Amino acid sequence: VLSLGTPGVGKTTLGKELASRAGMIYINVGDMAKEGELYEGFDEEYDCPILDEDRVVDELEDKMSEGGVIVDYHGCDFFPERWFHIVFVLRTETSFLYERLEKR
Repeated sequence: VLSLGTPGVGKTTLGKELASRAGMIYINVGDMAKEGELYEGFDEEYDCPILDEDRVVDELEDKMSEGGVIVDYHGCDFFPERWFHIVFVLRTETSFLYERLEKR
């Protein structure tokens, strides 16, 4: 399962709840990248690290081949299609999103 969407739409909340109820493994790609330092540099303009997509795929390969995984990320363009049976794109109204992000 792949859960996509902009920050604040509820990917983490949904992913963790679904994983808990279904007995699946939940993986937040952002957290995994931080823990493993899976970056290829730093973007000075946006003041954020640049994800090394190849290293992320390498890191996930074994887990994904076993199945039963929910992956939480903002996009999907670098993941192999064969990994996912279903993709959820989460959205919410801008007013809700603004309030959620403002609290962060």
